[in-house]
Amino acid sequence: MTKQLTSEPALSLGSTLRKCAYFLFRKQKLQSLFLVFLIVLSGIIPSVDSLFLQNITDAIEGFSDKDLQQTNLVEMLFKWVIIYALWWEGLNILWRVYDYAYLKIMPKIKAQVIDEFYDHIQHHSHEFFQNNLAGDISNRITEASRSLEMVFAFANEKIIRKLSVILFAMLTLYSVHIIIASIFLAWVVLFVGSSLLFARTINNYSTIYGKDKALVAGKIVDSISNISAIRMFASHRFERRYITTHLTSLVKSDQSMQWFMFKLRYFLGTSCTLMICAMIFYIITLRSNLDISIGQCVLVITLCLAVIADTWDLTQEFGDLFEQVGSFNQSMSLLEKCAITDHPDAKPLIVKEPRIEFQNVTFKYYNNSNSFNNKSLIITPCERIGLVGFSGSGKSTFTSLISRLYEIESGKIMIDGQDISKVSLETLRQNISIIPQEPILFHRSIRENIAYGKLGASDEEIRQAAKSAHIDEFITNLPKGYDTICGERGNNFSGGQRQRIVIARALLKEAPILILDEATNSLDTHTEKLIQSSLQQLMEGKTVLVIAHRLSTLLHMDRILVFDKGHVVEDGTHAKLRKNADLYKTLWDNY
Repeated sequence: MTKQLTSEPALSLGSTLRKCAYFLFRKQKLQSLFLVFLIVLSGIIPSVDSLFLQNITDAIEGFSDKDLQQTNLVEMLFKWVIIYALWWEGLNILWRVYDYAYLKIMPKIKAQVIDEFYDHIQHHSHEFFQNNLAGDISNRITEASRSLEMVFAFANEKIIRKLSVILFAMLTLYSVHIIIASIFLAWVVLFVGSSLLFARTINNYSTIYGKDKALVAGKIVDSISNISAIRMFASHRFERRYITTHLTSLVKSDQSMQWFMFKLRYFLGTSCTLMICAMIFYIITLRSNLDISIGQCVLVITLCLAVIADTWDLTQEFGDLFEQVGSFNQSMSLLEKCAITDHPDAKPLIVKEPRIEFQNVTFKYYNNSNSFNNKSLIITPCERIGLVGFSGSGKSTFTSLISRLYEIESGKIMIDGQDISKVSLETLRQNISIIPQEPILFHRSIRENIAYGKLGASDEEIRQAAKSAHIDEFITNLPKGYDTICGERGNNFSGGQRQRIVIARALLKEAPILILDEATNSLDTHTEKLIQSSLQQLMEGKTVLVIAHRLSTLLHMDRILVFDKGHVVEDGTHAKLRKNADLYKTLWDNY
């Protein structure tokens, strides 16, 4: 059964970086490698800068006071100034090439990540969306894109570049003296080793922080989505306290991560102090023995300080890196294996005779409620079936199984002799029209919402469907007509208006199987009578399942299925069921 999104550490740092690399290099391999190459090349900058200072210092040292009086100092250093200027202009060009390559590559990669994550969640079960906040899911999708960019930028511009800087610095210091290079190497091993040693702990802290941040975002979206209820019950103070409770957990996880980073930075800072002191002591010793020049002393000091500054900058941003790693880990849980997927050899569903058959079907929710146990049932082509029962008795679950919104545990559900688990989900759902109990619309135009039933439908087809649903007159009287935006979930319109737009959408789809889940529940009596004639027209030649609490709407059904606690307890016509002293008669007598 579908679980809630995981909140446990999903990936180690190495696994996260490999997963990021997968998204980066899969479709933009050469371009991404080019960015990495430019960053590696930039690692030589501190070493070259220090070499310039060494040569300038040694050049000045090589002149006596008398030479300086006889030689124009500007002329002496002119060559180095020109070379240094050309060097920096070259660096300017290098970084602009990097920026240009980045802006050409990264936006595409980010869009691909969002597209892939969004496409993947479409294949999760209906239960997945019931068990997880929409705001949490949405936040994780957008965070995946943003976190990927941040992790790549950090890994490329910080980690890879720093390693490149260290490598070139090591080679440069080795050219001065092997002991100096050895001191530097010992510090690198201590610094990098400590960072890697504590990486897993930081990753765990950051994953918890990422989970808490995603949860807070989801709770805020959930609260805003129910703003009408909050105002209706004057509960804004309660909601604020509710959000504050989750913010407290967010603050604690953030502080825990920052406190650990504080201790790590202190340790690494002490190692920097020891390294620079050892380096200064040793170069003074070497200089006193005239084993190195003053220029080389300048090179060693400036290069070590540059590397320390560069590397220390890395530790300062460790928290940001692992925060993004935590966010990316949380997003990766969206890519867990979908509970409902197409069969490897799935074929399109072709419906000539819309016959529905349940063959020994067993199903239960994750909490074991409202289960079907070894249920067999046949609905003949073009038969009209009414579904009745108390709320929560299993009526909507029954219709959801036909659409394969949930996966059954055993048995088969057949449509026109084809096992729905072995046909493509897309063609299965294309053959079923559903008018839900709660009419929800996209935050798009009325035209787009109606046309959702038949993508590419002409304006004439859209308008004809609206007329049949008795909503055309209302739409045309709006200032923007069919281009009017429906608002979030269709909240710009009343329940009855939303329901008629949804009915128009179903009329346009013309699928061979029609499911009406309290389709006229939100309509007034006058509009319901108008809609009934349209629904009768819509039902022609279709297999129809009608869920209704108003039993009078089921009088002309071919059969009525009575549900109780997830089981079909009665099956027959209205006249037949009324004669039995069972649940249906009780429902009818109390109607």
